[in-house]
Amino acid sequence: MPRRPRRAARLAAVLPLLAAPAVLAPPAAHAEPVAMVCTGTGQQAYRPGITLTTRPTTVTNTSDLTACTGGPVGSGHHRFGPFATTASCLYTPPTGPDAFDLSWDDGTTSHYEGSYLVTTAGGQLVVTSTGTVTAGRFAGAALREVVAYLAPDLLRCATPQGVTSVSGPITIAVTG
Repeated sequence: MPRRPRRAARLAAVLPLLAAPAVLAPPAAHAEPVAMVCTGTGQQAYRPGITLTTRPTTVTNTSDLTACTGGPVGSGHHRFGPFATTASCLYTPPTGPDAFDLSWDDGTTSHYEGSYLVTTAGGQLVVTSTGTVTAGRFAGAALREVVAYLAPDLLRCATPQGVTSVSGPITIAVTG
């Protein structure tokens, strides 16, 4: 057999073997597409309470997400802290890292990492956190959390015990 036809015959025999893994391979895994919004109530607790004077305090955040729409879960909960900081009724650290675990009503969890920004609007303390779900359910999805804590009672701020907690509406959006 001439040289070229042999090469062509070998190539014709090998090409299907080279293509077989691509045809037989399972499809690549894709993250579950999500466009979910959860609402509920967030609470921020201070130990000791915050006063008009800036002082060290330990903060614990908890949120009950009572209504989730657009996704595979109906509700959830998360806790962040306790962590040490310096704050008062008139001052809170404006930015920082944020990380917490969310527990969903179907028994799954999500681990979130990002950063937060604190602003004040109409006397409310608005905390906006943006980042990514890094593990668990919705891994790889973007997450944005906004909590609008009601302004602390200034009369309680003037007492030695101070304000021990604030609460307000929370919205969490998971997309991706």
